[in-house]
Amino acid sequence: MERPSIIRLEKSARAIEGVANPLSHMTDSVARGVLAVMVFLITGDVILRYFFNRPIKGSYELVEFMLVLLVFFGLAYTQTKKGHLSITLLTSRLSAGTQAVINSATYLLCLGGFILITWRSIAQAEFLRAEGTCSGLLYIPNFPFLWVVAFGSALLCLVFVIDLVDSLADVLRDCQKPWRWLLLDGLLVLLLSTFPVWFGWLPWEIGRPVAGVFGVCLMIVLLFSQMSIGPVMAVVGFLGFAYLVNPDAALNILGMSPFRSASSHALSTIPLFILMGLLCFHAELSKDIYTTLRNWVGRMPGGLAMATVGGCAGFAAVSGSSLATAVTMGTISVPEMQRYKYADSMACGCVAAGGSIGILIPPSIPFIIYASLTEESIGKLFVAGIIPGLMEAVLYIFTIYILCKIRPALGPPGPSSTLREKFVSLKGTWGILVLFILVIGGIYVGIFTPTEAAGVGAFGALLLGILNGKFNRRNLLASLTDTIKNTAMLFLMLIGAEIFGYFLTMSQIPFMLADFVVALPVPNVVTLIALLCVYIVLGCIMPIIPAIILTVPIFFPVVVGLGYNPIWFGVIIVTMAEMGQITPPVGINVFALSGVAKDVPLGTIFKGIFPFLMADVVRVAFIIVFPALALFLPSLMS
Repeated sequence: MERPSIIRLEKSARAIEGVANPLSHMTDSVARGVLAVMVFLITGDVILRYFFNRPIKGSYELVEFMLVLLVFFGLAYTQTKKGHLSITLLTSRLSAGTQAVINSATYLLCLGGFILITWRSIAQAEFLRAEGTCSGLLYIPNFPFLWVVAFGSALLCLVFVIDLVDSLADVLRDCQKPWRWLLLDGLLVLLLSTFPVWFGWLPWEIGRPVAGVFGVCLMIVLLFSQMSIGPVMAVVGFLGFAYLVNPDAALNILGMSPFRSASSHALSTIPLFILMGLLCFHAELSKDIYTTLRNWVGRMPGGLAMATVGGCAGFAAVSGSSLATAVTMGTISVPEMQRYKYADSMACGCVAAGGSIGILIPPSIPFIIYASLTEESIGKLFVAGIIPGLMEAVLYIFTIYILCKIRPALGPPGPSSTLREKFVSLKGTWGILVLFILVIGGIYVGIFTPTEAAGVGAFGALLLGILNGKFNRRNLLASLTDTIKNTAMLFLMLIGAEIFGYFLTMSQIPFMLADFVVALPVPNVVTLIALLCVYIVLGCIMPIIPAIILTVPIFFPVVVGLGYNPIWFGVIIVTMAEMGQITPPVGINVFALSGVAKDVPLGTIFKGIFPFLMADVVRVAFIIVFPALALFLPSLMS
């Protein structure tokens, strides 16, 4: 029988939930509406400007303000669905009681961090109201959007309170001597949250670099405690900056960084490209590509696997997500290959490897994140990924052909198709081809900015879904909802990264590391390979985007100091991180695919991955030796 204290805690959590859940659903609905308006606003602005020379006045500013609404009205709902990224590699192996103890501490830290953000956002809103600060063109007051930040953060705090109370109930239920564990939890949180104070009491002087190293180590520990990645970086960044500068300056950063991160016009491409990919998914365009390629090459040895890789490349042209590409194509192609007696290692290996193409062929969310962190051109990064992405698909197809020639049992010939069936199936590919040319071609020749291209692409994907008759209201709502969740998840990490970036800059670690590495008596390529190996390891244990967010602020000054081109380096690190997505012992894509092919052991999938990893090594070597493979197309851009 449950103890009274546990029952009281759970009743309290459900009571708070009765307030928080309706509010979070309401704000999510508002965010969906804002996203839809954003798509139509951007598309309308492009049409009016190019065809009637009547652009919508201030559309740039409107998009920035709508992005703030979209992000902060989606944070709480995403947390109710446990959609914010965390690393569970270590904690998933612990007992239920130990997990509950760790969760209670991390939720308390998250709650404390966002209480401060709420407070400082309100203070900043009042300051901007008193100053009369407005946007530059439409003269829209800024302070109401700081209130949006405060409201969204406060609602997220409410959800964190529910999670904290539930975790406390779990501690009482699953731990022996729970009060001792709760006291230890409280002491640890108090120790962490006051380290700017007690660091100053130490009898020896703590220099900036040492404090920076301590902060990085603390961040790594908290990351592996299953605390959400964004709050980890925000909390450590705030505490570190408070120590290195002063608490008032750190509080000022908490007041402005969330608003500044969420009102970046360049980052408005993120929700729009995510929406474009989800609309294409629900319109079943990926299935049409696979069907077409199956009809053309399916009769060849390994033909269905080749068609799968080609389908991954095609879906990557409108998706930008490695996991989404792998899961989508796996759902379609793995049962088909199993029906034609393909070896499980080949059937699943080609899907897991082919899915990684999704983050290299544009549009690519990792490229957008990298551009925001380094202030490089999103358009140039997109175009730089085209040739390496196509190389990846060609090398994978060549690998499949060689393997199936040597061992025909790996991939027997699939179904044959008549010439008429081949040509008729081509009609299923025109939509994605037109969309890709419109979006990437428009950026390449300078017709669209990346934000405009993303808005037009999302609108085009909606039209394609309506035209092919595979779209309905339920699909549209699912696309909008999933876009809000993914956007909120990404922006929470970006907000944390900006706050942590202030701390890193003051610690001087990136610049000292750059000076140290540049002075090493080894060839630059040796240093480069060492950095790239880090991305393979990180790709094994976490998705690519947090890997980029965590490392680029540290590694980028090193790479620039070595004289490497920043656009080229962006292509290289995305390539290496996607290799990590399929590398044992973790391999995020492999675990995602195992959820689709539930009858195939993980060991079999990893066995099938190995030849594709060798192909990736060859491709990376080519890009390092011949940088023009990534830089030729960007050099021709307008």
